[in-house]
Amino acid sequence: MNSFDTIMKKIENNTEVVGILGLGYVGLPLAVLMANKGVNVLGFEKNPNKAENVNNCKNYIGDITEDELKNAVNSKKLSATSDFSRIKECDAVIMCVPTPLDKFKKPDMKYIESACRDIGKYMKKGTFVSLESTTYPTTTENFMKPIIEEESGLTEGDDFWLCFSPERIDPGNHTFKTENTPKVVGTLSEDGMKIAMGIYGKAIKHLHPVSSPRVAEMVKILENTYRLINISLINELALLSGKMDINIWEVIEAAKTKPFGFQAFYPGPGIGGHCIPLDPFYLEFIAKNFNFDLKMIETAGHIDNMMPHRMSIKIASALNRHKKSINGSKILFMGVAYKPNIDDARESPALKLIDEIAGKGGEILYHDPYVDTCKTPKDVVYNNSELTDELLSSVDCVVFTTNHKCFNADEIVSKSKLVVDLRNMVKDASDKVYKL
Repeated sequence: MNSFDTIMKKIENNTEVVGILGLGYVGLPLAVLMANKGVNVLGFEKNPNKAENVNNCKNYIGDITEDELKNAVNSKKLSATSDFSRIKECDAVIMCVPTPLDKFKKPDMKYIESACRDIGKYMKKGTFVSLESTTYPTTTENFMKPIIEEESGLTEGDDFWLCFSPERIDPGNHTFKTENTPKVVGTLSEDGMKIAMGIYGKAIKHLHPVSSPRVAEMVKILENTYRLINISLINELALLSGKMDINIWEVIEAAKTKPFGFQAFYPGPGIGGHCIPLDPFYLEFIAKNFNFDLKMIETAGHIDNMMPHRMSIKIASALNRHKKSINGSKILFMGVAYKPNIDDARESPALKLIDEIAGKGGEILYHDPYVDTCKTPKDVVYNNSELTDELLSSVDCVVFTTNHKCFNADEIVSKSKLVVDLRNMVKDASDKVYKL
C-alpha cells in the first residue's frame, strides 16, 4: 500500500493523528473542535506553560468553553506537548503559527520557517501538511515546499502533500465559529486535496476547494484588504463630516436603508486585531516582486496609521473648549481591546492613541473589564483601573475607545466632566460630549 492509500485508509478508519502547531487563538479552537469530533489530536506548543494548561484543562482562549476543552482532553483525543520530535507520530500537521510584520511592515516569516524546519526534520513519509497562518500568495509552493523538502529529503506530491487553508477566526463571534465558518482549501495536488477534504471535513461543515494554494492565500488577503479599505474610507469620511457638522453615524444608518449595493462600515480610532491592519501588507510585499504598486492598500494603510494622531487632536480640541490642555490632564480610556466584548488587545488603536496622548503630557488611565494589563506600542505597561464614581468625577476627560456592551454610556456621561465618544456609544449629544 502506497503512502496516499495508507493515509486515506487511516482517515476512513478514524485512526489518523493530526498534529496542530501553535495553540493560540487559531490552533486551540481547531484542536478542541477536531478532538471533540473524534479525531486524535496532538497539539504542539513552544510555550511549555500553554501545553501544560491544555493538558490540565485550563482554558486561556475565549472562543472555546471550559467544558469543550475538558471533553477533548478527558476523552484522550487531545493532548499537548512541547516536544516537536513527536511530529513523527502525526499523519497530518496543521500549522497555526504567528505571521507578524516587522518594523518596516515586511512579513516576518521566522515562525513559518521554524515550523517548516521542525516538520521537515521529524515528519514521516506520507504526511499531509497544511498552513493556516495568513501569508502572501506563493508562500506554500515557493517558501514552505523547498524548506520541507530540504530538511526531510522527501518530495512533495509523492512523499508528502502541502495545503494552504486560511483561518477565519473572528474572536468574540458567537454565531460563526470554526465549525460553521466555510473553509477554503487549496493544495498542490489532487491527492493532497482528497486528504484535505477527508481531514478537515470531519470537523468543519462546509469546505470550499480552490485550484491552488496561491488562490487560497489570496482569498485571505482579499477578505481583510476589503475591510481595511472600507473602514479607512469611512474613517476619512467621518473626519470630513465632523468638519462639515454632519453626523456620520446618522449618514450610515440612512445609507443602510438601501437594500442593495451598500454594506455598512463604522468609523473609530483606527483598526486593530491580528488580521486587518497587517494582512494587506503581505500582498503589498509580494506585489513589489512583480513590479506592481498597490496604491489603494498604501493609501488605506496611511489613513489607518494617522487615525490615532487625528483622534488625539479631537481630544485636544474637546479639552481646549473646556479651557484645558492635554498636558497635565487626567484622561480615562474606556476599553483597550481592539473590538467589543473580547480580551484581545493586539494592534488595538486604543493603545496607539494612549501613546499619542501620553506623549503630549496626558496622565493615562484605562478601564477594560476584559484586559487586566496592557502594553502600548512604546512598551509602556498600564494596569486596569476600577470604574468608580470617584474615578469618573476626578478625570478631566473620558474617551470611549472600545464599545463593550457592559459600558453604561449614559451613566458614565452623567458622572463625567467631559466625554469624547469615538464609538457612537452616546446617542444623545450634549455640551460635554464630543463625537467622532
